[in-house]
Formats: sequence, C-alpha cells, structure tokens
Amino acid sequence: MLRVGKDVQPGTYTTESGISHCYWARLKGFSGSLDDIEANDNVVGVAIVTIGSSDTGFQSQGCGSWYSLSQVPPRADPAQTFGQGTFVVKAQVAAGTWQSDGTGHCYWERLSAFGGTLDDILANDNAAGSTIVTISPGDVGFRSQGCGIWTKVG
Repeated sequence: MLRVGKDVQPGTYTTESGISHCYWARLKGFSGSLDDIEANDNVVGVAIVTIGSSDTGFQSQGCGSWYSLSQVPPRADPAQTFGQGTFVVKAQVAAGTWQSDGTGHCYWERLSAFGGTLDDILANDNAAGSTIVTISPGDVGFRSQGCGIWTKVG
C-alpha cells in the first residue's frame, strides 16, 4: 500500500497494456475494512485511475508499473482499432460510433472521469456478442472488458 502525498502523488495514472488481471483501490484509511475503500476495480488490459488529494492511500496488485498519464503519448491514430482496457477519448480512442467483434459477454463504460466511482460512469451496458456504442466528444474515457476488438463504424 502507498500513502498518498508521501509514496504517490495525487494525479491520473495508467498501466502498461497487456495486463491480464489488475486490482486497484483508492483508500480513505488503512484499517482493512470495506469502509476504507473509496473506489476499486478489477481490470483486464490497460487501467487508468485518478488518485485524489483527499485519498489517504492507494493499493494495487497484478497491475505492473503505474505511469503518470501525462507521460503517455497519444496514439498516432485514435481511430484505429483497440481492445479491452481503459482509454482516454480523443488522445487514445476517437469519438464516434464503434462496433465490437465480441462473441461472448461484453461490458463497456463511457466515462466522465477516472476516479473509479459510479458517478464517473456516463453510460454502460452488459451485452452479449457484438455491440455498438457511440463515444461522445465530451466523454473523458472509455472502458471495456470481454468485448473483443472495437472498430470505428461512424
């Protein structure tokens, strides 16, 4: 576990791609109780999280190294296909209509922020098979898991 302000500074961080299972948690305290979890997530693929200045701690397992999002260059072509994980709209994934090639269970979220709270979710869905979603230009992020490869269709 890391102490915010001492071991890790508030800010937005991302992991490397290719992570098979990553758990992270923003913490209000270190008692180990569920009440100390401000937000948490289990991620497959790229993870992005904003650690707030009011957070007391941050923990992660299986995530690899974390990097400041400001250090990650934008993708050369955000309209190119992408897989599962969390992405920054405009810099990593273009706004527009996307279709997944998934054949199983697909979960996606359009995001207003990367804090990991329910308030950050603008829209989401649990779909079976291929699905279509329109990412708005005002969205901050997009996250998907189990959806396969996304291709821009509009």
